Amino acid sequence: MCSVPLHKLTKDGFFATIKHMDKKELILSEAEKLFAEKGYYGLGLSELLNRCGIPKGSFYYYFPDGKIQLIQEVLEYSYQRMRSRIGEWMADEPTALSAFSHMADRLSRGVEEKRMLASMLLSMIAIESVYLDPRVNETCRRLYCDWQACYAEYLSRFGYPPEECKPKAQAVFALIHGSLISSWTKHNPEDLQLAKLALKDILTR
Repeated sequence: MCSVPLHKLTKDGFFATIKHMDKKELILSEAEKLFAEKGYYGLGLSELLNRCGIPKGSFYYYFPDGKIQLIQEVLEYSYQRMRSRIGEWMADEPTALSAFSHMADRLSRGVEEKRMLASMLLSMIAIESVYLDPRVNETCRRLYCDWQACYAEYLSRFGYPPEECKPKAQAVFALIHGSLISSWTKHNPEDLQLAKLALKDILTR
């Protein structure tokens, strides 16, 4: 995410950089929703432009490489917001087991409410990216590596020894996000709740 210099005022008293970023963030936010609904190939730029109320020239001002650049930046935007939320969940929990159990509960509610979930968007586009474009695939690979490393880092903070962090993080990652995909497919959070029970076998010390 960008850091906005708040001290730069225009003659009218507005923050020029904030105005610039607001329009780009609007495009990213609406594109995130549409990619989640339709996938990469299902999203037409005209639909996105209508949703945002902007002309094509404005879109290419922010994304000169077009739709490929857009999906790369949407993935980054979505992932960084998701990672920030994960950090908040982890900070409020006393143990790794309670933290990841809380995550499973939050994802279960998202499935029940049919909310757009950043992790589902990343998973869906990551699978498409193998056949889509090497640049998008590389973005997905980088974000997935960071995502898995993030879990290992949190396990380290919860006191797990270094040699256990990576394999346990991978087991938790596969369990939760594999169960999320099956729960989303079935429109039923039961698999996530089963995953929550199985977390005890991985994280009980």
